[in-house]
Amino acid sequence: MSRNIMRKIIADTSSLILLYKCGAAEYFLNTCCCIVPQPVRDELTAAGHEGADFFEECIIKKIFAVKIHSVDFEPVKKLHKGESGAIALYREGAGDYLIIDDGGGAAYCRDNGIPYINALLAVKILFSCGKIDQKKYDTMFMWLKSNGRYSKAVIEWAENSGIAELREFLL
Repeated sequence: MSRNIMRKIIADTSSLILLYKCGAAEYFLNTCCCIVPQPVRDELTAAGHEGADFFEECIIKKIFAVKIHSVDFEPVKKLHKGESGAIALYREGAGDYLIIDDGGGAAYCRDNGIPYINALLAVKILFSCGKIDQKKYDTMFMWLKSNGRYSKAVIEWAENSGIAELREFLL
């Protein structure tokens, strides 16, 4: 599949780091056209942070795009620059939906009708679309459940959601 017909997904830092740590980042990034705002790029490639070399290589190889949003967007004071930048890029039409694992950012998306998923659902979507096998899915999903900061309700929803609920996010 060529990159220009792939789904355009805007990501925040925490989602990409979680996908990296559970082993799903490469699958995810090779399955969509991932877009990040400049602050997310800066956080992902900060010297000494786990995964910085991987994400720097992704930028060099143009595996994901870094975009600067044209308007500062501060929907909620407690959102970080990365989350507010991702939301601003979505509002400017840069992507089809967001992958966001920041609780405040996810709440803003939910309350304002912005389509979004989290890393748990990204792994489930990769499995549902045949991009990873059952063993990888089980390992990645379990790691995210154990190490992500997900509420019991979010985990239960992710576990029980099927193709019908995830249709608009399929890759």
